[in-house]
Amino acid sequence: MTCLAAFDTLSHLSTSSLETSPPYLITYRSAAVKNKAMASISNFIFKGKLTFTQRVLLLLLTVAVVQVAIIAGFYHFYFSDVLKQQVSKRALVQAREIASDPQLIQAVKKEDIVAVHKQITRFQSLTDAKFIVVGDKHGIRLAHPSSHKIGLPMKGGDNEKALKQGLHYVSIRQGSLGWSVRGKSPIETKQGEIVGVVSVGYLLSGINAALLLYSMPFFIVLGFILLSSILAAWAFSKHIKKQMYDMEPKEIATTLQLQKSVFEAIYEGILAVDSKGEIISANQQALKLLGIASHSTQIQGQKSEQLLMPCDFFVGKEVGSTPDNHLPKIISCNGETLVATRVPLIDEGIIVGWVTSFRIKDSKSTITYQLLNTRQQTDDLRVLNHEYANKLSTVSGLIQMGNHQQALNLIRNESESHQTLVDEIVGTFDSKVVAGLLLGKYIRAKELGLTLEFDPYSQLKLRPEGLTEDELATVVGNLLDNAFEATLANPNSHRNIIILLSDANKSELVIEVSDNGLGIPDSLKESLFEKGISSKKRPGHGIGLYLVHQLVTSNGGSILIDDAEPTGTIFSIFIPSE
Repeated sequence: MTCLAAFDTLSHLSTSSLETSPPYLITYRSAAVKNKAMASISNFIFKGKLTFTQRVLLLLLTVAVVQVAIIAGFYHFYFSDVLKQQVSKRALVQAREIASDPQLIQAVKKEDIVAVHKQITRFQSLTDAKFIVVGDKHGIRLAHPSSHKIGLPMKGGDNEKALKQGLHYVSIRQGSLGWSVRGKSPIETKQGEIVGVVSVGYLLSGINAALLLYSMPFFIVLGFILLSSILAAWAFSKHIKKQMYDMEPKEIATTLQLQKSVFEAIYEGILAVDSKGEIISANQQALKLLGIASHSTQIQGQKSEQLLMPCDFFVGKEVGSTPDNHLPKIISCNGETLVATRVPLIDEGIIVGWVTSFRIKDSKSTITYQLLNTRQQTDDLRVLNHEYANKLSTVSGLIQMGNHQQALNLIRNESESHQTLVDEIVGTFDSKVVAGLLLGKYIRAKELGLTLEFDPYSQLKLRPEGLTEDELATVVGNLLDNAFEATLANPNSHRNIIILLSDANKSELVIEVSDNGLGIPDSLKESLFEKGISSKKRPGHGIGLYLVHQLVTSNGGSILIDDAEPTGTIFSIFIPSE
């Protein structure tokens, strides 16, 4: 038994320190050993080849066992300490009562073994102590449960304080009957003479048995608590396993990443809402088609009616809707006519939301976008062809005239000038698509009698996430075309256009185009980016700036319009890069 591990430290009733301890008392491992054990358990739980649910179950079981062990240990220590104190107090009180008996004092003084034995036999019948031993002033036994041990010295070596100092105390020693708690009291005459010592003892084995008996109900309750905790941990791990569809966290992360990639790779818009009408997820194409100027992560959790007008189809509330109707429908939302297909989100047989895929009813916007890009590229190529055709004609004429050196100088100067321009643009703008566009626009401006200046702070090392190089080229190209036309329309213009294209600020891309046109009337500024709206009176316009607005806002950007000095307009665009 190890329940009296606390007996190696005496209570306040004891005035002696122990020199030895029972051989079966608990000894604790060193801190290093315990730390190593805890590290091994931790590695096994978190790094072992276990499934996530097995780790959860094992972790919960470990916590439950540790908690029960702590409670049991605290109870055991506290109760054993109380029991020790009670037994010690009882042994000491009995020893003092017996030592104060006048008849025993006289018998011990006379060393009358028969009389001492008679008195001790009477006391033994009145107490629950395991033994009562009486010794004379030299520590020689006068009474003992084993008669053959009478006359022999008392064992334990703990009589000195009683025989020499006259103290009453408790001692834990190994005697002839084994390890015991012993109350010691000197036997004194009325004159104060110490003539012997009384030792009343309780064996530790008996105290252990009593402690076990009293603790049994408590440990039964603890066992029931531990069993309940084990069952609860098992049930919880099964619940977790069901909620995770038997997948590991790594597999779930991979699935979510795959879902995100698939969402963004789909040409159609995808929008998911829950039963409350709150947006769960949407891809960038959906935001582009619906004209929502936010990033997909920014609209999660927002009410659908705040972003969609009307939103009935997306939340399954339109008239005549049925949960199993997956056929495409023609709907109108945010001013666009869409072909939409909706399927329900079902959890345990209950509809908890809707997923809708949709596209523009016709491909007019797509065709317009592609045609504008093609037109820009064609115009750039036409400008380059026209300019170089003129240069070649000049070189051909000089050669025919025999001015070979002058033709050579013209070729060399043109080549060096053009190469300098190319090197400057390519060195400033890492995107080959954007660099090619700007080179073409520079030559186009020159052909129109305009000057295209690049702000010295321009640089392009990265591109905004979600915006392709072609889309960025579309934004820049449309702004420059708009600036060219506006500047040419002003007869008093100084015919200068300035462009700033910079991602020096890592958090956003800045595009700024300043023209020297007639400016934009205030009445048009708010509706300028709507499809078909233009400050020009000619038909066929109003598409370029609409596309710019769609591309910028779908990537979380913003557009500002300011007046330039002395005349003209400044378009400033800010697109987040993160």
